[in-house]
Amino acid sequence: MAALGSSSLAEAFRKSKTFACVTRLCFGASLLLIASGLWRFGAVEVRGHLDQVFWLSLVGLVWLFVFSRLFSWLGLSIADDVIERRNPAALAGLCGAILALALIYVGGSLGEGPSYWNNIFSAGLGTLVFFLLWFLLELFGRGSDSIAEERDLASGIRLCGFLLAEGLILGRAVAGDWHSESSTVHDFAQDGWPAAALTSFALGVESLARPNRTALVRPWFSYGLGPSFVYVAIATARIYQLGRWEGLPS
Repeated sequence: MAALGSSSLAEAFRKSKTFACVTRLCFGASLLLIASGLWRFGAVEVRGHLDQVFWLSLVGLVWLFVFSRLFSWLGLSIADDVIERRNPAALAGLCGAILALALIYVGGSLGEGPSYWNNIFSAGLGTLVFFLLWFLLELFGRGSDSIAEERDLASGIRLCGFLLAEGLILGRAVAGDWHSESSTVHDFAQDGWPAAALTSFALGVESLARPNRTALVRPWFSYGLGPSFVYVAIATARIYQLGRWEGLPS
C-alpha cells in the first residue's frame, strides 16, 4: 500500500508543471533583482522613479528572454531539457544562467551616463564575455553532456555556481559611471579579468568532478555544492576587493 502511494506520488510529480513553475519563478526573481537594483542603485534620473525603473526593468526582462534562447547553443535548453524532459540538473544550471544574465544587466545600468544606450553597451559587453567564457567551459569541459544526457545533478549545481560567480564578477566589472567606449572596455578588462581565471579553475574542477566510468554518479553535495560555494566565494571576494564602484549613491 505504501509502495503504491509512493509510486502514485512520483507519477503525479512527473506529470506536474513543477519545472515550468520553477523556471518562471527564476525569471521573476531575476526581474525583481533588476528592478530593486535600479530602484536603489541606478542613475540619479532612474533610482526612485517608478516610470524609469519600470521601463528599464521591462527592457531587462526582454534581455533575459532573448539571451536565454542562446542557451541551447551551449548544449542546454529550457524548453527541451527543463520543461519537456524535467531534468533537475538542467534546471539548476539554467537557473544560474538566468540569474547571472540579470546580474550583468543590472550591473551595466549602475552609474551615471548621458544615454540609456551606454547601459546597453556595458551590459552587452558583459553578456558577450559571459557567453564566451561559458563556451570555453563547455568546449573543454563538456559539462552539458553530464547534465543533459547523464542528468548528473552535481554537474548542474556546479554549472549554476560557476555561472552565478561569473555574473557577479562581470556585473561588477561593467558597473560605474560612463566616460567612453574605450574607457568602459579598459575598466571592464581591468576589473573583470578574474572571470577568465575562474574559468580556467573551473575547467580543472570539471576534469576531476564530472562523472566517469568508475563513478557514474557523483554526490551532489560534495561535487556540486562544494565547488559552487568556492566559485561564489571567489567572486564575492573579488567584489569586496574592488570596493565601491564609481557613481555608487552614498
